[in-house]
Amino acid sequence: MKKWRLSAVVLGLVSLLWFQTAFSQNQESECPDCPPKRDKADKTITLEEVLVTAFHGGAVTITPTKTIVDMRKFEKSGSVDRVEDVLMQMAGIDVMRTSTGADPQQIVMMRGLDDSRFTVALDGRPLTTPTAGADTYVDWSSLTTGDVERIEIIRSGASARYENSQGGVINIITKKGKRGDSLQPKITLESTYSSFDTYVERATCGGGIGNLGYFLNAGYKTSDGYLRNNSWEGEDYSGRIDYSLPTNGTLALSYKKSHLELEYPVVNDPKLASYDSSYPTVRQDADTIRKFRLISYPGGKSYKEKKADHLDFSFDQPLGDTKMSLRLFRDTGEEDSYSYQRSGTRLVQTFSGDDARKEKTVGGMLDYQMDLWDNNSLTVGYSQRRMEVESKPDIWRIQAGYFEDLLAITSKLSLNLGLRYLNIRNYTYEYKDYGGSVSYRHLLHEDLWLPKATLSYRFNPETEAYVSANKDYHIPGC
Repeated sequence: MKKWRLSAVVLGLVSLLWFQTAFSQNQESECPDCPPKRDKADKTITLEEVLVTAFHGGAVTITPTKTIVDMRKFEKSGSVDRVEDVLMQMAGIDVMRTSTGADPQQIVMMRGLDDSRFTVALDGRPLTTPTAGADTYVDWSSLTTGDVERIEIIRSGASARYENSQGGVINIITKKGKRGDSLQPKITLESTYSSFDTYVERATCGGGIGNLGYFLNAGYKTSDGYLRNNSWEGEDYSGRIDYSLPTNGTLALSYKKSHLELEYPVVNDPKLASYDSSYPTVRQDADTIRKFRLISYPGGKSYKEKKADHLDFSFDQPLGDTKMSLRLFRDTGEEDSYSYQRSGTRLVQTFSGDDARKEKTVGGMLDYQMDLWDNNSLTVGYSQRRMEVESKPDIWRIQAGYFEDLLAITSKLSLNLGLRYLNIRNYTYEYKDYGGSVSYRHLLHEDLWLPKATLSYRFNPETEAYVSANKDYHIPGC
């Protein structure tokens, strides 16, 4: 695979900003999500957000509704470059992989369910898409940690803000620029090397002046891999601009792009003439390298090329004890896959991709959060998404209205109630009616009500029990 280095990016960044010295930023609060405590009498019941901060050196905080991972603190215990590296340290999440690299199709399980049955969100809006031509609903290779501030994990399908979240919600919050009185940025450069000629290089730059803040991120990674034909190479870029309005509101525009080439491991069986003793043995019946495909053999092309980008615009405006938030987003992705496989008694070259695996999602979310009482937080909202692939436009249109109410009954007992109304329009792939002879696209409509309820009780700062009853909807894949 062709190799390039991040050096050009780093040198360009440093030459542009060489005269500006990096400066330290004020430390963030221990819990960025915690609402400020109100100065009221001791008898007032408050929604105490932080329960436990004793895990991973204080990097992991547990609240009545979610688990929060502070990436700044988490990375002090060791460098991590991908979101799934963090998730595999969390209780209830399992990551199964066939490569040491950034595989777009890592199998990530949450409460025993794969990523078609839990939601991955970026700054609160969903990334999970059922139009993915790949074998998973999430391109995990596009989710690096260079621009991630924290990760929020919501257990079970208790959130009314999303459908298709039986396993829960993983919300990835990106970094923002630090506004100040000068143009001085904070620059970080990182380069690591490990076994199998694995290189990871990353540069970030954040800062701002006046009401404007920015954060830039660029990364490169490559490895020869462990198995035969197991190398990978990829790069990712992201940028975000935030502007503070005179009304204390915020406008933000962000863009995230990734590109990956990943080889499929091939059979390396001593019984075959193509056996190479310099690599580990992989027999023909080894199901660990299948990954929803037929096994690949040496002698042909066996790799995939994956591209993805995410464009977001957001507007947040506090209004007294309430807050309005608007999210508009667009996701695109494409994948070409080659595999040298056995067909009967001979080996054949296969390919999948082109327009059938060029996907796009556009959508928006509008939230209105009301913290009018010390022991209650109510959120109402509306969301809409349209999803398609190049060869089949306008497959899904999903719109929903919802409310979510968090009530602190006592200082230890909390109740989270929600309701989501879902309207789904599916313009399907072609199929035949029962007994029919002609395949055609069907236009289907469905309306659903999805109630949510979770009751949590904190016995002490280290122990909490909860019971949750939720109805959810699983969007079928295409």
